[in-house]
Amino acid sequence: MIKGIIFDMDGTILNTIDDVVVSVNYAMRNFNLPEKTIQEVKDGIGRGAINLIEDVVPKETTQEDILKIYEVYQTYYDKHNNDLTAPYDGILELLSTLKEQGYKLAVVSNKYRYLVEALNHDIFKDYFDISMGEMEGIPIKPAPDMIYIALKEMNLSKDEVIFIGDSDVDMMTANHAQIKSIGVTWGYRSKEVLKKHQASYIVDQPIDILNIINEVNAHGND
Repeated sequence: MIKGIIFDMDGTILNTIDDVVVSVNYAMRNFNLPEKTIQEVKDGIGRGAINLIEDVVPKETTQEDILKIYEVYQTYYDKHNNDLTAPYDGILELLSTLKEQGYKLAVVSNKYRYLVEALNHDIFKDYFDISMGEMEGIPIKPAPDMIYIALKEMNLSKDEVIFIGDSDVDMMTANHAQIKSIGVTWGYRSKEVLKKHQASYIVDQPIDILNIINEVNAHGND
């Protein structure tokens, strides 16, 4: 029986792309590098900030310069992460319904934990019981470690939760943690990518998440 729902953040509950693109291009301009398109940035999102910068800079960029560009990006993004960011349509209603029905809710993101906590506080108020993000000593997704920490804090077992995300990294994380997953198509990866990485279910709108959870609980967890 599903008792807890774990959400990814970027591309799943929050449309963060505009603030990320602005921050990336601010850093690129600072180093006289070509600015990136929305799609180019989308393609790099999901594996943490340093990996995003590695993806968008020219291949010949040295590791030393990558770190400098990353520092400019991160400093700017820390100050502007909520300028244009907003929940996807239907997400607040979904979270409200899940909370009213007694589900435990968590976020597990490859953003730094302080950003996850700040965005959850500013945008989602008290919906989430647990906010997990990148922190020293804990491998980021697709490693399952943050999922395991969330499970422990939620006091739930693997078969009592479902993980919801928009990317290959999220589906891989769920598979590594041996939990069910829901892939959402309104985020930063295609339905084909979600299928390829073995999403348990795929949905096109937030209300479908509630329907799947109700169906799973009605028929058991097999």
